[in-house]
Amino acid sequence: MRRVLTVNFLVIALYALTFGQGLQIFNDLQELIITVSESVKPTVVHIEVVKKHNSSRYESLGSGLIVSHDGYIITNEHVVDKHVSVIVTLESKLEYPAEVVGVDKLTDIALLKIESPPGETLKVARLGDSDSVKVGEWVLAVGNPYGFDRTVSFGIVSGKGRTLNFPISNAPLLNDFIQTDAAIDPGSSGGPLVNLRGEVVGINSIGVGRMQGFTIPINIVEDVKNKLMKSKTVERGYIGIAIQPLNRSYAKFYGQPELQGIIIADVFKGHPADRSGLKSGDIIISFDGIPMTAEDNDDLGKFTLEVSKVKVGEKKTVEIIRNGKKHSIDIEIGQKPKVKPDDYETEFDFTVEEITEHMFRRYLLQTREGVFVDFVEVGSPGDKADLMAGDIITMVGDKKIKSLDDFKKAMAEAGKPNFLLLRVLRGKEYAYALLDFTDIDDDSKKKKGE
Repeated sequence: MRRVLTVNFLVIALYALTFGQGLQIFNDLQELIITVSESVKPTVVHIEVVKKHNSSRYESLGSGLIVSHDGYIITNEHVVDKHVSVIVTLESKLEYPAEVVGVDKLTDIALLKIESPPGETLKVARLGDSDSVKVGEWVLAVGNPYGFDRTVSFGIVSGKGRTLNFPISNAPLLNDFIQTDAAIDPGSSGGPLVNLRGEVVGINSIGVGRMQGFTIPINIVEDVKNKLMKSKTVERGYIGIAIQPLNRSYAKFYGQPELQGIIIADVFKGHPADRSGLKSGDIIISFDGIPMTAEDNDDLGKFTLEVSKVKVGEKKTVEIIRNGKKHSIDIEIGQKPKVKPDDYETEFDFTVEEITEHMFRRYLLQTREGVFVDFVEVGSPGDKADLMAGDIITMVGDKKIKSLDDFKKAMAEAGKPNFLLLRVLRGKEYAYALLDFTDIDDDSKKKKGE
């Protein structure tokens, strides 16, 4: 009986000790989260953006991270895309207009600049190393969801190396996203993901439902930030091919069930891959000594990312399999064509864009020459002339249009005519659009400055 009582006493004592230690661990964790949260929140800003989409203006909210004492701020490209004005609010509640220094659509990163407030020292975030982030690691997401300033959510790193494409971009993003179950809601975009050492390991990009947030690794962010600070643009490597996964069915088709690699589906004429001798049907098995495999479309991002990291003009070796035999091909890396086109809003209520390589392929256009009609205001002379979004303007009057600069020059020379004749390519057929300004009433003419 005494032995039973002794055992019971020891069990109770051990439980009490363990329970007490558990409470202490919980309290220590709670205090750590509070400390990290309080240290990071002053580095997070609230961003209000007035955007213009065609003829409409609207307000959008986002978050940002202060990365220098002289007022440089990181946010997402999709936060400031099509901006008319950008206002940054600091923790002090003071508001400052922000300049968009540069953007990189392919990583969804934008760099802003505010004038450092007189007499106020900006608190700067401490950046960590996203390569050292571990799945299962505890993290905090800080931002302004739905306009609620400097909201903190707590979670873990759910995954790494996610390659995803979202509606925020018209092109595949070049990110190995960090996935987290910390809440990332509308308005949180551009805010930091922070580890429990108080180091920023990523910039939050987008949330997909509950418990599915995706963050841009801070090492990628730093690289883009430094390039934008230096030249306001980001140079990326490019070879000019379309690729697709080599899954098990393709491997069996090629007679090598264990074969792994990436299939070259198309080689763009005149681009580096074409000049080096790569061909459609070749199977890439390594790039610059790094093995390349892709079982599905989500795996293709690794190859694109590795190519994009290479400096333009450098030579790299691509190892391929062609007709069952291995070959090594040296290729000089080129400059990735522009993804986000420049646009031009005419005074005649329609907007055009330059035709980029990406647009040419995405919209299956018939020509790279001319300008792409992006928007036509309902009831405008262009609308009445049956000018349509998707048309390619190839001539203004008797002036041939090859580029956006050609179009701007031709429009400036045209002035404010009674008629303006446009020749457009619509699908595979040409048509004319005659803009008639003779029936514009006096009030409309005044609005156009006549």
